[in-house]
Amino acid sequence: MHRSLPFMVLLVAIGAVSMLLVRIMVRVRVLDHPVARSAHSVPVPTGGGIGIMAAFMAGMPVAGAIWGSGTQRPASGHFGTAGFIGALALLCLVSWYDDLRPRPVAVKLLAQFAAAMVIVACLLPPATTSTAATLLLAIGSVVWLVFMANCVNFMDGMNGLVSGTSLCACLMLPWLAPAPVAATVIPIAGSMAAAIAGFLPFNFPRARIFMGDVGSQGCGMVLGTLGLLLAHGGDGGWAVMPLLMSGLLCDVTFTLLRRWRAGESIVTAHRGHLYQVAHRSGLPCTLLSPLAWGMCLWGGALAWLLRHGGIPAWAAFALAAGTQAAWAGYVRHRVRTHPVGRW
Repeated sequence: MHRSLPFMVLLVAIGAVSMLLVRIMVRVRVLDHPVARSAHSVPVPTGGGIGIMAAFMAGMPVAGAIWGSGTQRPASGHFGTAGFIGALALLCLVSWYDDLRPRPVAVKLLAQFAAAMVIVACLLPPATTSTAATLLLAIGSVVWLVFMANCVNFMDGMNGLVSGTSLCACLMLPWLAPAPVAATVIPIAGSMAAAIAGFLPFNFPRARIFMGDVGSQGCGMVLGTLGLLLAHGGDGGWAVMPLLMSGLLCDVTFTLLRRWRAGESIVTAHRGHLYQVAHRSGLPCTLLSPLAWGMCLWGGALAWLLRHGGIPAWAAFALAAGTQAAWAGYVRHRVRTHPVGRW
């Protein structure tokens, strides 16, 4: 109990710093001009993610120290906080430069893989011998982090959708984290939630600013890291993040597969995500974004039932997949009565 009050005070401070920095970025007015894939029709400032990520990176190590385990890694060893922050800083710098002057996809991927490899090195135990299993685990972890960074980035195209979903996920993690990793997860998730909470009022329901790549890729990398930490904790922790983010993950996977089968580029900007198609059919962001938040909460409920309610993993994922299939079916049905053209 002695640590709860200073911890909560710190989270309020993180949120306040995030809000202050976002307000500054609104006034700086680095504009995101609408293009064919945009949901907005007039230029809107971008770079709100600077407020999120700067407040998070400054406050998270302090939050970990207050909670008493800022450098403690699940089960044994150490979670390299300095390496984690450094990797995020690298990713955010490259992402912000891309927001200012768009770079080739290869440059962004290189930064994502570099950041992911540093983070995985901070998470994996020091190996006394190099084994195939360790190598496969490291490669899989890097791919997961890069996928999460891109998944959140792809879905960041509507007021409050990604920021609200990420906030819901972080708020639920203290109740979903396995005991061996809870002390590490809570400071990270709490700091991320506080930083996003400082941004969300500027982005929903009316967007005064967007988070930009610096925010979406940074948030995606943090959520991916939390997923790896949860997996290290055992006791069904591996399933928590995929269930929480099932709405975003399924939308991205469905859209990429559909475009690949149609012979279209999967790296070119488009308006073919389910949420974009639903918006183009006439559904407002004030409905679609809260719907995405609800899907996150539903995934969290399934994760809780998996860990504490005794339902098997296949049942939890079947229920999550069924929900997403129903949503995809509804969108496909809707565009028959509200044509949107090619999608």
